[in-house]
Amino acid sequence: MGVKNWRNIIPWRWVDLSELYVPKVAIDAPNYMTRRSSTIRSVASGRVPMTHIHLAFGTIRAALKQHILPIFIFDGPPETLKRKPNPQLIATAQLLYDRFLLQQDIHNSKVADALNETPAIRMYFATNHIKDLCRAIGVPTITAPSEAEMFGAVMCRDGLVGTLISNDADALLFGSPHVTKSLQFTKGIMECVTLSELERTLDLDLELLRDLAIVCGCDFHKKGVKGLGPRKGALELKRHGGLVYLLRAYGLTPSEREEYLQAREVFNESTYMTTNGIELSLKPPIITKLVRVLSPAFGKATAEAKTREMVRLWKMFGKTQSTLEQWV
Repeated sequence: MGVKNWRNIIPWRWVDLSELYVPKVAIDAPNYMTRRSSTIRSVASGRVPMTHIHLAFGTIRAALKQHILPIFIFDGPPETLKRKPNPQLIATAQLLYDRFLLQQDIHNSKVADALNETPAIRMYFATNHIKDLCRAIGVPTITAPSEAEMFGAVMCRDGLVGTLISNDADALLFGSPHVTKSLQFTKGIMECVTLSELERTLDLDLELLRDLAIVCGCDFHKKGVKGLGPRKGALELKRHGGLVYLLRAYGLTPSEREEYLQAREVFNESTYMTTNGIELSLKPPIITKLVRVLSPAFGKATAEAKTREMVRLWKMFGKTQSTLEQWV
């Protein structure tokens, strides 16, 4: 969901890919897949859906062609204030994926019908499949210690990546200095925003921006403060000096204020996260595994051709990176 009514206040702009100061991008994988959920939908023909593989492979291929390394970040344990995933659905999706891996049959009606029961099962199935695709290609994947967008923001903050790909405003509030909503590799452009631009737009620093998210309503406290949107909320926060004083001025009881302040604390968790020990590099493709992962989506002959292309891109990527390092 992100933050309520922030769509029109974030100063997104289109820029050239050359603005990436680090040729690596973190992809908030759950957000990435959810935005494309209309294409990862049930398949009436009784086929196991493979659209997620087409999408993920296309993204990886396009990024590597631009000599940019994509890193897929997946959710770890959710925040305590957010709804936890259904473990039964996760287990069901894993069983279906294991069965699919064993049989490699996209016409397996039992698997297809089970995936059509709920979007959540399809999404968990797609997550498992995309992880295997990334590993086979040699692209890094990371399971975050908490939410994917939070850890992706930390990676960008620490300079491991040049941007975090997500259309969720929470990524900025977790401290990411650069967030990209849309990235068109073939055109060499991206629609992005920086934290400093948002701070200037609302005349608030990061701490007050986090306060404003709670005031407007966000994933961690959906209600917000009645009558306050982003513009008026920003003015009221500056007038009262912060969330605590605003809540008091608006007559909230101590117990009511505590709910808001507990939600506000979630944004501070990214401050204590570390990226020490994380190595991000493109590894050589695992040829037999990649052919096996791609075959159900593309057919064996095309899968073999795409695997050969990935090997060529890996070789070119390595040469390009080595050349760049000579000039650093």
